[in-house]
Amino acid sequence: MDNRKKIIFSCYDDLKNPFYGGGGAYAIHEIAKRLAKKHDVKVLTGNYKGAISEIIDGVNYKRIGVSRSGARSGQLIYQILLPYYVMKEDFDIWFENFTPPFSINFLPLFTKKPVIGIANLLAAKDMSKKYWGIPFHLVEKFGLHFYKNVIVLTKYLKQKLESEYLNMNVFEIPNAVDEKYVTFKVTKKTGDYILYLGRIDIRQKGLDLLLSAYKIVEDKINLKLIIAGDGPVEEINTLKESIAAMNLKNKVMLTGWVAGEKKVKLLKNAAFMVLPSRFEEFGIVVLESFCFETPVISFDLPQLSWIPDEGVIKVECENTNKLAYEMLKMSNDKKSRETMGKKAKKNVFKYRWVASAKLYSNVINKVIDENINYSDFSVSKSETSSSSL
Repeated sequence: MDNRKKIIFSCYDDLKNPFYGGGGAYAIHEIAKRLAKKHDVKVLTGNYKGAISEIIDGVNYKRIGVSRSGARSGQLIYQILLPYYVMKEDFDIWFENFTPPFSINFLPLFTKKPVIGIANLLAAKDMSKKYWGIPFHLVEKFGLHFYKNVIVLTKYLKQKLESEYLNMNVFEIPNAVDEKYVTFKVTKKTGDYILYLGRIDIRQKGLDLLLSAYKIVEDKINLKLIIAGDGPVEEINTLKESIAAMNLKNKVMLTGWVAGEKKVKLLKNAAFMVLPSRFEEFGIVVLESFCFETPVISFDLPQLSWIPDEGVIKVECENTNKLAYEMLKMSNDKKSRETMGKKAKKNVFKYRWVASAKLYSNVINKVIDENINYSDFSVSKSETSSSSL
């Protein structure tokens, strides 16, 4: 009997996307390339200038949409096209990565085959604030009723969806971290700077809050601030203008996109990392920081409640004064940073991609191979709990 299945992931973003290239795209690739060892896996992503359909690590990447479109228009075109492709493509199971600002695309309405949502972040309400009050959250809330099965990254979101959608089966499958990071041996940490690592999205990622907090204590901190990451040109230009307006050009450095050894060096030699997001998903970068014994300061978002207290200082949301205070305090206390970093490292060993991919395989096996009724679908706590990884 041939157990090889045709699996499709739909996600606007991908690792090479010049506008985003975020953690969600990275996570899908890590899962997809492991599933591709036993199945035929295709990822449908948005199109952009220079993009081609290609095979990466055994995964078939197909770009859809208009290559000349920008970040926002490209995302909109992609979402409009998805229902057509779910009717056109040949597949056994479809994993739909919910894409802001609408989050959902109503794909179960266009096929009788199983569609499972992946809710990295249900942020339509926050997106409404970002995009002139457009009620994206009403679309999201209504659309979720059509999904029988949804994968989430955290216990917080699992409990939230289960309480609001009683007929929905929600499975907690956390993100993970690269194996070479998990096993990295930290020898000497120089602690040369404060680090932000992530997408350049000023509102969502709270980069304006980070700059404001840093400005408050800049004359008391000997550490420079490095902002590493890429994003839409308009976001980067606005960020540069803000840095110049605050007279921080000599103390704040933008590195652009980092990967490989350059990324390892940044994480390893940082004094600590700051995650100033207004709303966030899982935050793979937190795990990556822990791998290099680098502690983290973040806002106290409920979505980040999974982060073990040993490695993070959590600050009241959007309170720049308190963020500034904790940045100053950690900058001047090397011993506490080192203690936090060593404790943080112990928490990353349970977050491995091979374990998360196995949980995806369990979902595939139960939904397809056993031909079970969706209403009876469940995965045991030992399979979904991040503690089991």
